[in-house]
Amino acid sequence: MERRHQTRSLTNTPTRISYEPLGIVSAHIRNFSQNGLFIELDSAKLKINHTVEIIAESPSYMRAIPPVKAIIVRNTPKGIGLSFLEPCPRLIDTLSSL
Repeated sequence: MERRHQTRSLTNTPTRISYEPLGIVSAHIRNFSQNGLFIELDSAKLKINHTVEIIAESPSYMRAIPPVKAIIVRNTPKGIGLSFLEPCPRLIDTLSSL
């Protein structure tokens, strides 16, 4: 049963996440909405309910995006589902424009 309240938009955007036990990990954002996103990576060591920081790199012609805090709400063999801890319009605007 679908529980999402926001429409997801597809993307294939490289990013990095900071996860306390592992440090900084490279990944790809596969889809996003106003409330969260799905990141494809080796998720074996990432735990649900732990906080991560998304370190998105904006194109050089755009303003820098500050790191975004999110909580892991889903863990699959392909990656993790994240829910933003606070609104992040600059990240969403950047992903929407790519």
